[in-house]
Amino acid sequence: MKLIKKPIIFLLGPTASGKTDWAINWQNQFEALEIISVDSVMVYKECNVGSAKPSYATLKKHPHHLVNHVSLDSIFSVADFYDSAMKLIDDIHTRDKIPLMVGGSMMYFNLLKKGISTLPSADRILRDELEKKILTDGVDVLHADLSRLDPEAAKNIDSQDSQRIIRAIEIISSTSMSLSENLASEQTPGLKEKYSLIEFGIFPVERAKLHERIESRQETLVGDNLLEEIVNIQNIFDISEEHPAMKAINYRQGLQVVAGKLEQSKLFEKSLFATRQFAKRQCTWMRGWENLIYFDLHQGEEAAEQLKKQLNLLEIV
Repeated sequence: MKLIKKPIIFLLGPTASGKTDWAINWQNQFEALEIISVDSVMVYKECNVGSAKPSYATLKKHPHHLVNHVSLDSIFSVADFYDSAMKLIDDIHTRDKIPLMVGGSMMYFNLLKKGISTLPSADRILRDELEKKILTDGVDVLHADLSRLDPEAAKNIDSQDSQRIIRAIEIISSTSMSLSENLASEQTPGLKEKYSLIEFGIFPVERAKLHERIESRQETLVGDNLLEEIVNIQNIFDISEEHPAMKAINYRQGLQVVAGKLEQSKLFEKSLFATRQFAKRQCTWMRGWENLIYFDLHQGEEAAEQLKKQLNLLEIV
């Protein structure tokens, strides 16, 4: 039977739910699978400790596309992720393999599934100028600039959300259209239109079990190694705390310690709280996910059996 739609596998889950272990186990069972990381921090080569990136040995044996993909001297935007992922999917299918997309960046998964507005890529020069303006004049001044450019957009963006303010100004300046006009412009087709999506989610039945995993893992993510990594990054790159990677959990709190704004003894507590809140938001995304097949934290083998059945239905195992 010739497939009408080629398959793509999604594996979603909150932080510390075991997604990497499941993906590796599946790849051991199904040789056709190639892993694509759906993570906004692991994409950076220098973010190893705080991102909970798989070890070098793991990545050598089980390569993850879009891990260690760019350096921190650039910003890997949502649009960059979408374009890179789509090219990888085509390439993997050309080699008669199956993309296994694994991660916890739910917005990335959502955009892949449904499509993305054709928004301009990041403008490094403009971003540098806007970040410098924040440092000299404050984020409120930049929000006022956005209000003059696009009052409606400014009304819908928190006056302290520097990342979204910068992105809005970037889009408006690049296109000479309002943000709403840009978002309403023609969208790229989503994966669900072109491919056969097999969507699995690791969803903890008992939230306390996930919290235990988060706390256990957090002890290895924050501490001297994280702080050393951040100091090395600062020594190598002229990087702002407004860089998306530096605003990520663990890096944000670690930067506060390095800058003397947070006591090191409070680092674990602050990062643990932020991680638990993040996991809660991820689970909220998953609850509303259409066509997601749910499995509890310990049901990796059951999920693998279900995956085998799905692939058998497509006659590709």
